[in-house]
Amino acid sequence: MPDQTGDSFGSVEDVLAYLSAIETTVENEVEKIADSLDAVTDRISASLRSAIGDSSWLPLSKPAPPPPSPAGHVPPTGYLEASRDWISRNRAITAAVVCFLGTGAFLVWRRRRVDRAKRRAKRAKNGQRTEIVILAGPPSAPLTRSLSLDLERRGFIVYIPVNSLWEERLIQAESKTDIHPLHLDITSPSSIASTIRKLNSLLDPSSPPIYSLNLASFILLPQTPSPPPSRPIAELSADAWSECLTTHLLSPFTLLQAFLPLISAHKASILFLGPSNTPALAPPQHALENIVAGGMERYIATLRKEISSTSGDVNLVQFKLGAFNDASDRDAFKMAVALRPEHTTSDETGPRSTTDTRNTHGTPLRELHLELFDAIVGKRNGTVYVGRGSRTYDYLGKFMPEGLVGWMLGLKSAKADVQRDEKADERVDGGGSPGWEKVDQINEEDSA
Repeated sequence: MPDQTGDSFGSVEDVLAYLSAIETTVENEVEKIADSLDAVTDRISASLRSAIGDSSWLPLSKPAPPPPSPAGHVPPTGYLEASRDWISRNRAITAAVVCFLGTGAFLVWRRRRVDRAKRRAKRAKNGQRTEIVILAGPPSAPLTRSLSLDLERRGFIVYIPVNSLWEERLIQAESKTDIHPLHLDITSPSSIASTIRKLNSLLDPSSPPIYSLNLASFILLPQTPSPPPSRPIAELSADAWSECLTTHLLSPFTLLQAFLPLISAHKASILFLGPSNTPALAPPQHALENIVAGGMERYIATLRKEISSTSGDVNLVQFKLGAFNDASDRDAFKMAVALRPEHTTSDETGPRSTTDTRNTHGTPLRELHLELFDAIVGKRNGTVYVGRGSRTYDYLGKFMPEGLVGWMLGLKSAKADVQRDEKADERVDGGGSPGWEKVDQINEEDSA
């Protein structure tokens, strides 16, 4: 049996050698196949590199990467984040802006709230008016008419001193039951005493009517020199000085002096209304206007000290007025034209208002009405600036050098001023008042 197997298959060593030969053959074939695959792969890679290197549609090099952001800083992604980032980096500027805007908003809100508040004078229990206001101003001046109508509308009884029939007709033409003329001739002591007695008896609580009247305020509205002065001091005559000082200083002082006992007895307020823009700068060739404003300023300062030393119950307020605009100015001129006498001088027919109400770029007169009411009821004291430019011009006149003020005024040569004065004299000598010529022009425009 063993002999047959050994003859058929050979020895074990032969079998192992045969298998080893087969393994070696397989390994050689596999290596050949792997080498062939590596050669094919190398050829394909070389072909692809050559094809890509020769292509023109591919960039030669890739773009440089963006620079890295600063450490600890993340760029904002929107407006909100950008604003928040800017505020965190500028805290001082942010605080200043917030304070400025907050203060401005608060002032505007408070101003609107004060303006919207209703301002009405006190009345009796039965609804009758009890507060009296004396408005001492030119009855033909537009500002006097505007203030009297506003005070009457707010519940006051208004008395306007007059010394002629024409001025009385001007007041009666308003057809207001609570605006009355007060006949007073300051050149006659007996007339002044008689008027004060009648007014005192009216304010006496024991006299009828059954409700007591009270003197709330005395408003002094002196007229400024008319026509506007434009002559150097060397050309002003003694008559011009005498007339100006008598009309614009002595008359208001005498009138107020007559009412001072009555004002002190009723603890009424004293209100002075005067222009501020021109007198503050003291321009040349306006000597009369500057002297009147300066004299009134010193008079108010002295009177304020005397009142404070004797009786502190009287409130004295000085109003420095700027430029105003008001549509009622044209109506006031028309009424004055309709009621003026046939033979009157320019000073009698056209006294100039304390401030310019025909400036189309000025402050509305409503602000003056509100401030005036607050001063009457005691909410204002000292000096009140109302009107465009009143505070600015006052500060410029006090603190700015005279040379700079003269440059701002645009001073003209003496020759140009003389020519202008000569033309003004020709217009006046030609007949009529320049002011009334403008009134006639207004009426012609309206009729056309």
